Amino acid sequence: MYRIDEVLPSVREYRDLRASVGWGSPSPTDCGVALEATQFGVVARHREQAVGMARLVGDKTLYLLIVDVAVHPDHQGSGLGRSMVRRLVEWAKVQGTRNTLLVASPEIVPFYESLDFSLDTSHLMKRAFNP
Repeated sequence: MYRIDEVLPSVREYRDLRASVGWGSPSPTDCGVALEATQFGVVARHREQAVGMARLVGDKTLYLLIVDVAVHPDHQGSGLGRSMVRRLVEWAKVQGTRNTLLVASPEIVPFYESLDFSLDTSHLMKRAFNP
């Protein structure tokens, strides 16, 4: 029924999946640059259509950051998010990465805790540059 491929989504798939979960989407050019900076990614497919994605960015040795874990609303609850995150974590482990990190909104924290992530005592800080 579902297949998870170790590939990156196309720019169009990336933008469509972001939109499906209510996230904004930068320009196609910016999305392409972001995807090119990915260390590892997966795409979940249903009948050859991309219905989920997740990716890792970072230096691969000290830090990897899980980003863009998204499952189309029509396919949420199917275990795809869990399967994709597990695939990313396994890849990071094989690489010997010391820290695999992510940022989660409060309502999704229990999901990641069920995958053996724990809240860190540090505080996320951000400096955004808006075009």
